[in-house]
Amino acid sequence: MTLQLGILFAAAMMAGGMNALAGGGTFFSFPALMALGVPPLLSNATNALSVTPGHALAAVVYKREIARAPRRVIMCSIAAGAGAIIGAWLLTVTNAKTFNALVPWLLLVATLMFAFGPAVQKWTKRLTAATQQPVVVTAPNAVGNNLKSWIGYALASVYGGYFGAGQGIVLMTVVTLSGVEDPQEANAIKNAVATFVSFIAILVLASRGLILWNYGVLMVGGALIGGFAGGKLAKVLSKRVLRNVILVVAVFLTVVYFWRQYAH
Repeated sequence: MTLQLGILFAAAMMAGGMNALAGGGTFFSFPALMALGVPPLLSNATNALSVTPGHALAAVVYKREIARAPRRVIMCSIAAGAGAIIGAWLLTVTNAKTFNALVPWLLLVATLMFAFGPAVQKWTKRLTAATQQPVVVTAPNAVGNNLKSWIGYALASVYGGYFGAGQGIVLMTVVTLSGVEDPQEANAIKNAVATFVSFIAILVLASRGLILWNYGVLMVGGALIGGFAGGKLAKVLSKRVLRNVILVVAVFLTVVYFWRQYAH
């Protein structure tokens, strides 16, 4: 048992570090839980707990950018929270056999989002710039704070509440499409909303007894240490190399789970 907990703690540290450096930490923490024999449904719910502090710490770092338009962050978080409730509820009513069958496909979606996320975000920025109308905005809260944006946040958060891998990429795309041009401000909104989505998902999943708290708390500690170390290393390590490493791991895991699901 001690060895298993050590492996899980190390995987959580790796996940926290990777999330701080280049994203994609779930590709380490989620499979680590399943490798220890935790059923996929419980692994997914417990993993949601482990990644939440990372989003929260990132949001704190961006508190100055968040303070530029607090009403926008609040309204978009409320919309995202509604989507997170739906997504987490869908997870609670999914039986184990169905979720097991979905795991390879969910990993595939997350892998594709991780691989093409930067390209999609560049495309959305160009699209936003090309279609933006010359409107005089009197308050920052008005940018990206409308019904269309709220619907986008809600839909993105249904996925985040159900399976959190890649939700940051999805949310970042929604933020960019909503008209937020400053990348630092967009990242701040993304982290604030992701924190709220993860917190709501944890409440729903915990109420159904799907979170293994002994593993989850241990992973939170590992993720915090890894995230702190990753933040220190961010200035000296190549994010491109790290993304490629994570992408190789993601593709490998996706292939393995497809093989396990359909080879028999």
